[in-house]
Amino acid sequence: MNKQHVLQRRIIFGLLFLGGVTFSYASTEKDLGSSTSAITQQAVTVKGSVKDAAGEAIIGASVVVEGTTNGLITDVDGHFSIQASVGQNLVISYIGYETQVMKIARANQQINVVLKESSELIDEVVVVAYGTQKKANLTGAVSSVKVNDIKDIPVSNTSSLLQGRMSGVTVSSFSAQPGAEGDVEIRIRGINTFGDSNPMVLIDGVEGSLNSVSPNDIENISVLKDASATAVYGVRGANGVILVTTKRGKDMKPEVSLTSNFMWGTPTRKPHYLNSYDSVTLLEEALKNDGLPSQYSASDIEMYRKSCAGELTGADALLYPNVDWYDEVLNNWAPSQRYNVSVRGGTKRMRYYVSGEIYNQGSLIKNLSQDTYGNSSSPGYNRYAFRANMDFFLSKDLTFSVNFGTRFENRHGSNTNESSTNYDIFARINHTPGWIFPVSYEVQNGETTKTLYGGTAVYQDNVVAALAKGGYYRGTNTINETNFIADYKMDWLTPGLSARGMVSFDYDSYYKKTFGAAFATYELNDRNNFTSADAYTKYNVDGDLAYSKGSSTTYKLYMEGQINYARKFGKHDVTGMVLYNQNDYRYNSDLAKRYQGLVGRVTYGYDDKYLAEVNVGYNGSENFLKGKRFGFFPAFSLGWRVTQEEFMKPTENWLNNLKIRASYGEVGNDVYTVGGVAQRFLYEEKWNQISNDYYFGNTGKTGIFESQYPNYGVTWERAKKFNVGLEFGLFNGMLTGNFDYFVENRNDILTEYLSRPQWVGVTMAAGNLGKTQNKGYELELHHFNHIGKDFTYNVGVTFSHAANKIKNMDEPAYKTAYRKREGHPINQYFGLVCEGFVTQADLDNPNFPVSTYGNVKVGDLKYKDMNNDGFIDDRDETFIGYSDIPENTYALTLGANYKGIGFEVMFQGVDHVSRYYDSDAMFAFQNNGKVKDIHLNRWNPAKSEAENLATAEYPLLHYGSNGDHNQRQNSFFLKNGSFVRLKNIELSYTFPKELIKHVGMSNVRFYINANNLFTWDHLDDLVDPESNGSNRYPLLKTVNVGFNVVF
Repeated sequence: MNKQHVLQRRIIFGLLFLGGVTFSYASTEKDLGSSTSAITQQAVTVKGSVKDAAGEAIIGASVVVEGTTNGLITDVDGHFSIQASVGQNLVISYIGYETQVMKIARANQQINVVLKESSELIDEVVVVAYGTQKKANLTGAVSSVKVNDIKDIPVSNTSSLLQGRMSGVTVSSFSAQPGAEGDVEIRIRGINTFGDSNPMVLIDGVEGSLNSVSPNDIENISVLKDASATAVYGVRGANGVILVTTKRGKDMKPEVSLTSNFMWGTPTRKPHYLNSYDSVTLLEEALKNDGLPSQYSASDIEMYRKSCAGELTGADALLYPNVDWYDEVLNNWAPSQRYNVSVRGGTKRMRYYVSGEIYNQGSLIKNLSQDTYGNSSSPGYNRYAFRANMDFFLSKDLTFSVNFGTRFENRHGSNTNESSTNYDIFARINHTPGWIFPVSYEVQNGETTKTLYGGTAVYQDNVVAALAKGGYYRGTNTINETNFIADYKMDWLTPGLSARGMVSFDYDSYYKKTFGAAFATYELNDRNNFTSADAYTKYNVDGDLAYSKGSSTTYKLYMEGQINYARKFGKHDVTGMVLYNQNDYRYNSDLAKRYQGLVGRVTYGYDDKYLAEVNVGYNGSENFLKGKRFGFFPAFSLGWRVTQEEFMKPTENWLNNLKIRASYGEVGNDVYTVGGVAQRFLYEEKWNQISNDYYFGNTGKTGIFESQYPNYGVTWERAKKFNVGLEFGLFNGMLTGNFDYFVENRNDILTEYLSRPQWVGVTMAAGNLGKTQNKGYELELHHFNHIGKDFTYNVGVTFSHAANKIKNMDEPAYKTAYRKREGHPINQYFGLVCEGFVTQADLDNPNFPVSTYGNVKVGDLKYKDMNNDGFIDDRDETFIGYSDIPENTYALTLGANYKGIGFEVMFQGVDHVSRYYDSDAMFAFQNNGKVKDIHLNRWNPAKSEAENLATAEYPLLHYGSNGDHNQRQNSFFLKNGSFVRLKNIELSYTFPKELIKHVGMSNVRFYINANNLFTWDHLDDLVDPESNGSNRYPLLKTVNVGFNVVF
């Protein structure tokens, strides 16, 4: 190794790892001293050197006596000297090189080792569309995550495993509702269309749900981002593609793996509602502000103060309650368990991977059910899964594979209406004041007592009563997925030629049984007789359980036939692929939906330096009229491995990889949604039936009417994508990374007509009216190194920036410029611009604009009159803040391992994003509801105007709809949605192999980790920054304890 290279190494080691070399040698001396017991009486001194293939000395290579803790690292000249016994083995290793084992044959033996570069780095294979490619020869923008990076992360769904792991991939979890797999949103490079922005997900080549696969069964996840990588999926590749590869068998003895996880979760945020005393105090203030009659006297308020202090008993405690409905309904923790067992192995003729999993997810909601048969009101989710992947090598040319997966899912809970946007139990909690009525009353019923659930004429929906007596439901999913695959090598026809065929059938059946009952609530009207049922007014009646049921079934049939060609001619490396696929999808008895496609790919490489790739997709969709049904989607990419050039030889000691790549292509989209439902046959006119509206004389007749005009010209939405990237590797893999810059122009976006006059009277079919642009950049950095022979560490950084802009969306030409969405991001917030609080001077100003939302008072919000017409109305709304899609996402991962003790921590964050949460999270007395601690800092009429202007953080209080002026979408309540989160932290221990091998184990690992432990944001503890509001099941921070044993 030349002096310049040695100096470079010393500088880098000194800057990056202060004190690292000193620590390494200190630990070496300690190891040598402590390892005396491992050296027998035949101990000898062994000297040697470690070099690379070019003859350069390798500094810091690990030299360890196999099966002992006796070891050291090579010095700056690559030399070592170690004591060992004749017959023992030396294990020599270094990052980026293949490990070598050398046997000690005699005393004073000189061992000179030449380490070869690791073929794992050179020949690393990445899963791409319809195949695999060497990572070194890849010209598209592809990121991947391997099983070791995600296997221990405690998540309830597989989608969450991608959070912070890859640049350009944003995963948002909206809730932790048991069994709610769809409550996760994945975006690749932001958003660039008005409708469906979900990426396509393929499980072993078949379209499916990412959450349908157990994390333990995953071998690799690849994300395809640019047109070169996704063009062959044409029909659905516009939003990116996620490829999941599950584990397969290997030619080895059976390997049994047992994994167990025990999780406990608690909400990341819980609303801070005020107690009864503070609530009624603010309520009286709000009523006075609105000139409304008082509801509580001063003596009533004093009684509420005593109630909150625990000073009331008997009837007084019932008449002046202080109920915390969250404490009444929720547990502090939600438990979950996951158990997984897998067997992997095979022979030269057959290989197999078989796994089974049991997953039980508990709920925060207490089981308050009084059902005679023990049916729980606490929501829960149970999953039993089985997977078997088998490969049969029928001959040297023919391989037949079968992939079979089945899941049985059971969901259960109370008879309440739960959805991803409104979780009924939490909505009831948030809308039930704690000062109106107690949870329940206990009255005499003969010789026993009877529970009467509290309520009033206005509030009859007691959430505890609903959980106790309202009934329950049970839902079951049975899911079967079966793939048959045949691979046939046809080298006998021409070398490198092969064929592949696949048939896949998926079946998903859902069945739900609901048992519901009405229930009564009661209000105390005679305080002197509160222990008697006669003292209460009854609302509604207790009913018997009524049974109802519902079911649905989904069938999927997928077929593909593929011809592959791969051959090398000297320095020329050529591959080709042609494939036909067909995907049929049927829901219940609906007409089957079909996609068809013919795709192809050609790659060419010269001397492992110059790379080129062409991808084409020709896809058909039922959504368009004949003649416009098929779309052609080409893509082209080039790559240059700069480090393979002769002029880069002087840098090969420190710059091991430098590749430049670029791509351009088109991908398509045919999905158009209305109200979240994908529409079919977009070009057609639509007719609806109407009853008793066609009159002949005095009799109404049933008839039909045209509800949508046709659009026979509607066709594919197209995304034109450009990407340029740089990949690099330094010091034999110690530092690797990549940088990508991308631009996407989306044309002919499927969207509704906005410029058609209302007098048309009929809805127009979707049109190709929209245009957007999305551009940005991504950075990934990975560093791995060791200090001494026992300590290793790694650092990972990802950063992504994606900013989109609407260029056209058929807005009317006459629309005022400041009100147009064109020129702004998709989902840009629009609202009134707040300029502080209204003062008396404002009201005295004759030119002060008049609000159309109500009578404005001192302390209300002051809005900007954008059009200067003297009124505040909807025409004054303009763009405020950012979009609800973050422009910047980033993550930092730190890991270390010392003698089997592992530690990893990951921070994840987003920036340049706004959040406008639901009214229940922000507004006081919304829907006559509750108040939070943030409302204590309101504009207080008892204070001076100057004091309020200096300290108030919330406008004047109003009751219900009287606060309509303040409770508009405006810049005052728009929140900065950026945050940084401690996403995952883990501590683990892997037992030494020499210790566990005596009991037949090859690996034993224990770990404890936590998710979402801390979050730093700007939301004043209103809600979690990823949540869409307070009326839904909350996100959880979880603690997980687990172990993995391999036999």
